[in-house]
Amino acid sequence: MTRRCLMYTVALLFAVTLTLIGQDKPASSGLWSGVIINSTCSVDEAFAESAKCTAASATGAKLVLYDDTIRQIYTLDPPATASLGDAVTVHGTLDGNTIRGASIQALKSFGLEVGQRAPAFSARDQFGREQTLETLKGSKGTVLLFYRSADWCPYCKGQLIQLQSAKARFEEQGLKLAGISYDSEAILKFFADRRKIEFPLLSDPDSSVIRAYDVLNSEATGQNKGMARPGYFFIDTKGVIREKFFEAKYRERLTGNSVLAKLFPELGEEVTATVEAPHLQLTVGQSDRAGVPGNLVTLTADVRLPPDVHVYAPGTQGYKPIKLVMDPLPEFEFRAASYPRSKILYLPAIKESVPVFEGTFRIQQELKVNSMADFSNSLGTDGKMVAIKAHLEYQACDSKICFLPANVPVELQLQVLPLDRQRAPEDIRHK
Repeated sequence: MTRRCLMYTVALLFAVTLTLIGQDKPASSGLWSGVIINSTCSVDEAFAESAKCTAASATGAKLVLYDDTIRQIYTLDPPATASLGDAVTVHGTLDGNTIRGASIQALKSFGLEVGQRAPAFSARDQFGREQTLETLKGSKGTVLLFYRSADWCPYCKGQLIQLQSAKARFEEQGLKLAGISYDSEAILKFFADRRKIEFPLLSDPDSSVIRAYDVLNSEATGQNKGMARPGYFFIDTKGVIREKFFEAKYRERLTGNSVLAKLFPELGEEVTATVEAPHLQLTVGQSDRAGVPGNLVTLTADVRLPPDVHVYAPGTQGYKPIKLVMDPLPEFEFRAASYPRSKILYLPAIKESVPVFEGTFRIQQELKVNSMADFSNSLGTDGKMVAIKAHLEYQACDSKICFLPANVPVELQLQVLPLDRQRAPEDIRHK
């Protein structure tokens, strides 16, 4: 009896000690990523990218974090100093539904850095073939796309379909393509057969390659646990990472043609047209004929000036600089236009030095196809054609005279296709 009482006392003391330790244990610290929204927005509205979520906050509303990996909204303490719509990473300690000690940084590119050696790997593709960096190497290297899933992620599937359409153009430049995800071989085969994907889709079910390239989405849980952050690596023939292209928001996806244009700026766009313009030659183009919601499509304006003729660079004071102006469109979100480096030209007649463009140069404009639910749902089964309108403003001058300012209209067409929402058969889906 005495021994039994002693054992009971020891067990009780041990249990009390564990309880006290548990009480002293701080709330879990960690890292969360997502988008800054206002607190009047619900999870469903945030997931649908409702304009309400990034509109100016209503009276009493706070800035909160929507974690788009796990579809959770967190209160931030101290309050966010970021702007509505910013993609951010938050470090802190989770206390209930509040991240305390919240330290907020802009969400930057993921993955191994440019200049690092690409980790070797071996993985099977949708055809059952064993693939390595060596088997995937073209004469100029490899473009490796990490993506979430070819089963439940419609933005990934749209990206893979477009990459297939650009496959021949990559191969013409000596580049082989491959995609990699945590999907099983069965999922990859089902999708590849259905959508006629010919380049290798590699299966990484234990996420070992995803971890090696430092693109694991560690926040993902449940059936999504093990998935990658989406983005591209360009690996040269010596196995060194030379470029990488990752977007902060998972719905934003560079098309294959846009990646190709970044790697080889001299390549023509998939669609080009010559536009009549006074005192210069103007050719406009677009990286893709078609896109899906969330795509990042590149528009270009190639300008060729005659000898001894110049136009003024943006920001020039007292003159009319060249400017590509996009007409507003609810179907698209326009990024800031990109202009080349200007040169300084001395004008003896007025004894001034001004920044100008001469010869041949390119203006680039990136746009995101609207990924909000209302727009995606409006595409039906066939999608729709959208007219993209803009105008080029400029004033051309030679060494003696400045010609009248010009305003040249430009119009392009983009076929916006619906997202592929068909899932893999139930028995092979992620559980």
